[in-house]
Amino acid sequence: MAKAAAVIVGVGDRQGIGASVACLAARHDLHVFIAGRTPAKLDTIVAEIEDEGGAATAVALDSTSADDIERLFAAVDEAGQSPSLVVYNTGRNIPTPFLESQPDDEDGHWRRCVYGAFLVSQQALRRQLARPGSEGHRGTILFTGASASLRGKPMFAGFSAAKAGLRAMAQSMAREFSPQGIHVGHVVIDGMVNGAIVKGLGGGLGKFALGRKGPDGALIPDEVAKQFLMLHEQPRSAWTHELDLRPYKEVF
Repeated sequence: MAKAAAVIVGVGDRQGIGASVACLAARHDLHVFIAGRTPAKLDTIVAEIEDEGGAATAVALDSTSADDIERLFAAVDEAGQSPSLVVYNTGRNIPTPFLESQPDDEDGHWRRCVYGAFLVSQQALRRQLARPGSEGHRGTILFTGASASLRGKPMFAGFSAAKAGLRAMAQSMAREFSPQGIHVGHVVIDGMVNGAIVKGLGGGLGKFALGRKGPDGALIPDEVAKQFLMLHEQPRSAWTHELDLRPYKEVF
């Protein structure tokens, strides 16, 4: 029988949700396949995991390429692994006035948030459904959502539409595949993430925004990762489909 593995799509800087989930999954004895656009960043995370005694494989790819996603899961097969935990963690929320948005911008949101998730989910499901059920649980597929998944705000029309589409797809998948032993979950990240993306915003804007939030005012990626692993390890009698996470100071 193939060994259980984790496949994390959307891994970038170490100070990010994707990388944190990957490192924690490795500590839970899963061989981790990490996928992202930047080989150097992936290699850094693989080195950290291996230094801690874990196992990891990096695959550089475009999450919206069917060929790349097929290549990712072929690497899992070739390693004699089975994707027990799959996390899709991509998206880019760049604020743009509606009348200034270009068709390519809107297409990009949809491709990153929905189409890529569709590609990954099909590859994962084909393998998970072929696994013998372990107490009725053949595998877990988790999607990273956002507050935009639930409500649209000014300047985020394209991103909100795409994230809402991802949430609807996750619901449809859960209703279709939960009875077959696949735990499908959608994690709403409702708040600023204290990670590399925000800190790197131009002109110190991100660091200034984090400073205004104060202590515990932003989500910590390593703490978010614990919730992803909790969902994966839930007993089948109490599966959570949607979990929303926010700092205790965040208004909702």
